[in-house]
Amino acid sequence: MTDAQRHKIKSMRFQGFGYMQIAKVTGLSRDSIRGYCVRNGLNGFAKDLITEYRIILEEEFEFELCPNCGKKIEQTKIGRKRKYCSMDCKRVWDKTHRKPYALCCDYCGKEFKSLGIKGRKYCCNDCYIKDRFWRNEDAAEVAKQILEFKKVSRLPKWLKELLM
Repeated sequence: MTDAQRHKIKSMRFQGFGYMQIAKVTGLSRDSIRGYCVRNGLNGFAKDLITEYRIILEEEFEFELCPNCGKKIEQTKIGRKRKYCSMDCKRVWDKTHRKPYALCCDYCGKEFKSLGIKGRKYCCNDCYIKDRFWRNEDAAEVAKQILEFKKVSRLPKWLKELLM
């Protein structure tokens, strides 16, 4: 078996061809094709090989160019593969590609958008301060307005849950 035939077998297996089809093209027997494929990890269903090969190609191509600036990345022999050409590129990429989350404020109940932080509780610092340090004052103010039969302008979320 020549190197050209080996290369042809490998490329045809990754394209999804069966042993008989490869044997017809290369001129070798089906059993020799199958034996070569078993020895080199190319055996199994061709559909599975195609998906595995695509994943391998995507992983190899993913680390060729920096996703931020597009420069070619020089990989080291040891250690894990680099994804960015420098730490500056990684920081810029992380800042510009944050995932947005739609959340609800624990104090005022207003919906807000958080970029990259899934666990935020408050829409702003004022809501955090009021919820953390002014709960007693808020409750007293709401009780005073209710006792005076005045309309309550803003009811904190925690107090709504407590009353309802």
